[in-house]
Amino acid sequence: MTAPGGAIVSLRNVGKTFENGTVALDGFNLDVRPGEFVSLLGPSGCGKSTALRIIAGLSSASVGTVEATGDVGFVFQDPTLMPWADVTANVRLPLKLAHADEMQSRAAVIQAIARVGLGDFAEAFHANCPAA
Repeated sequence: MTAPGGAIVSLRNVGKTFENGTVALDGFNLDVRPGEFVSLLGPSGCGKSTALRIIAGLSSASVGTVEATGDVGFVFQDPTLMPWADVTANVRLPLKLAHADEMQSRAAVIQAIARVGLGDFAEAFHANCPAA
């Protein structure tokens, strides 16, 4: 499934106003087509993270239209881990949110953790990992 014009993500006149009255986005338009690598740049507080959260479905737009396929991934500037969860649970989260099969995702998570050299730390928490 693609959004209008072949885009995998399409935002039209998207706005986000928080309950306290802060306007994070106003009239934001964006199209991302298959194969594109997109970076959102701008000063602190201009709405970059808000736009990404809306695209990912972690937040909703106050106004406008958002269409996105399930094949969208992004990385925030700062690493965001669930401090109450171990390495395995943090790595598995995207698969869990996608309702992936538990047994299949467990194998994929173990393989991914091993691939980056953290196999011995699969049950460790962020503060106990070597890169922390």
